[in-house]
Amino acid sequence: MKNMTQKILILILSAFLLVAQSCKKQPADDSIEALEAKFREATSGGTQDGSQNVNHEEIKKIMADLAAAYEKYATDHPEDQHSAEYLYKAAELYETNMMNISRSMAIFDKIIQDYPEAERAADALFKKGYVLHNTLKDLDRARTAYLDFLEKYPDHELAASARFEIENLGVDARDLLDRIQHKSDSISRADVGGE
Repeated sequence: MKNMTQKILILILSAFLLVAQSCKKQPADDSIEALEAKFREATSGGTQDGSQNVNHEEIKKIMADLAAAYEKYATDHPEDQHSAEYLYKAAELYETNMMNISRSMAIFDKIIQDYPEAERAADALFKKGYVLHNTLKDLDRARTAYLDFLEKYPDHELAASARFEIENLGVDARDLLDRIQHKSDSISRADVGGE
């Protein structure tokens, strides 16, 4: 009888631990999903009933909460395959939506260092070069980031973009547009002449 009671207690304890473990992981996913839904709704320009009610302060709060949730998930689950993706999303929120460039750069560096085999590591390295070049105007560090990218990911879909960025480091936007237009015109003339 004593042996049977111990088995029942072990089964109950095991079941309790399984439930506790699954509940422990679930809130992070649920809170991220809920925040992503709130973000989509808040930035869609309207509400479900069709009214246009954009509250910029609320959007800023949701973005900050969402970025923090992404970072917390990665901290709590460093080995999880979603962590690098969540960190990348946080970095993009900081960089493009909240204009916190230093925070986004720190997260891009974390992805590059801590998740070198993740799909987002290449994107993070390219984006680091892009921000250094186009936002911070740090041409030397941008060149280094782009060259690192090309060395590590020579066949990546962004490799041509990295080469383009290196070729045009420091070129004014108007001059760059003129170059692109000139190249396009040259190609068009060559196509017409070759027919």
